[in-house]
Amino acid sequence: MSKAKTETKPAAEKNKAREVLFFELEYVAVNGRQIMFDALKQVLKSKDIEVTPALFARCGLTPRPGKAIQAMIEASGRNLTTGDQLTEQAETLMVKAFADKAVLNKDLPALIKAAQERNIQVVALSAWPEPAAKELMKKTGLDTLGVDLVAMDSADPIFPRADHWLRILKQRGQENIPLIAIVASRAACKGALTAGATAIALPDAYTAFEDFTGAKVVLDTLGDLSAKELLELVSRR
Repeated sequence: MSKAKTETKPAAEKNKAREVLFFELEYVAVNGRQIMFDALKQVLKSKDIEVTPALFARCGLTPRPGKAIQAMIEASGRNLTTGDQLTEQAETLMVKAFADKAVLNKDLPALIKAAQERNIQVVALSAWPEPAAKELMKKTGLDTLGVDLVAMDSADPIFPRADHWLRILKQRGQENIPLIAIVASRAACKGALTAGATAIALPDAYTAFEDFTGAKVVLDTLGDLSAKELLELVSRR
């Protein structure tokens, strides 16, 4: 079971927040989906498995590469026993790419600032181990923007599920604070909605075909609406 690890702010500061806004660190703040596609393509090529966009959209929309690799091996009909080795290689490639190539979503800083001005606490959510997530926060400059971090080190095939959200909020003492979630996949959106969140869907090139029914708004980019307009649309207070 994954356990939330949090770069915490003082409890009093958290509890004063009117609302809390979470976003997926790897799939909203940066284009981690493309980074994963490139990593899987590279490691599976060594096993003569071609990772196409269609295969990735069918098997690869997992928070980390392990389950995606397993699903792609099964889809190939191959009987490979090197899944763990390939997963380690893919994760190493991804962490390096996060450090070398990740670029912050250009519209996110304005939204963070506008949320904080409304006394909405902003939190980045990661399925990766805390050291990797902290490095990505530092690389993108999110660590200097007053953004908190929850890094859950989760290899679950679906993340974040409703129970992930509920566990995080309970550990942070924020169960009774309205939750806004910016998510990039249908599975993450469903988990947020089940946990009672107001969801902002921000699909990427590999999830644009998915059904985001229930989301308050589905955006092509965060810049489709001004930060003020978006927060007025999703804020409950």
